[in-house]
Amino acid sequence: MTKPDARLALHLRQRRFEWALAREEHTRAAARFVAGKTHGLLNLIQIIQLASQELEKGCDPSVREYIADLKRSAAEARQALAELMAAARPPETPARGAPISDAVGAAIDSLRDAFEVDLVDVRVSAPPEAATRCTAEELEHLLLGLVLDLADAAPGAGPVRLLVREREIEGAPWIEIVRDSASIGPGGPGGPGGPGGDRFELRVVETIARRAGGELTTSERPGGGEELVVALPEVA
Repeated sequence: MTKPDARLALHLRQRRFEWALAREEHTRAAARFVAGKTHGLLNLIQIIQLASQELEKGCDPSVREYIADLKRSAAEARQALAELMAAARPPETPARGAPISDAVGAAIDSLRDAFEVDLVDVRVSAPPEAATRCTAEELEHLLLGLVLDLADAAPGAGPVRLLVREREIEGAPWIEIVRDSASIGPGGPGGPGGPGGDRFELRVVETIARRAGGELTTSERPGGGEELVVALPEVA
């Protein structure tokens, strides 16, 4: 496979992952919405069930059929609510994800197939067994997103340099992925912005980091350019 073909395949794989990530985020949003409504709905159902039981004790036999309908409807509503909650429940985030070394190795292999050898420079100073809450797939796509963002936004920027390091923050170990570039400013070429501005790849990177309890930040380099840091809490 030629490098242009490999780069296209890499972009397509990244897009498929991003679509799956977007579906998961929608599921999480639905779960939060359902959770916010669940308590009130369950209270209403319980009120109907208790009231039906009390009415049944002293009611005329001619209306017991209607009370039975109320009880049955309340039971069906409770079951439907339970099914809705189960369907909206998002996938659980693992307590401990994959070792950093696994994801870095997979990302480097994919990048070498798609780019010239001297265009991507990934260095690791973190312990190979160090892990975050990210899965190996999430970490790999996070690294790919950092490289593809710069390669697409500033194709003439030169080598994309990534440093994966361990750092202590407020007494706790964190994994930082640092991308340093002298050719691109915060928010992308030609404009300011928050982390990633309107650059799609970085919005995906930020979503992965946030789900793992981390964050993405950008800052200006002395003399111009941008330093981007993805910080992820390390998990023992």
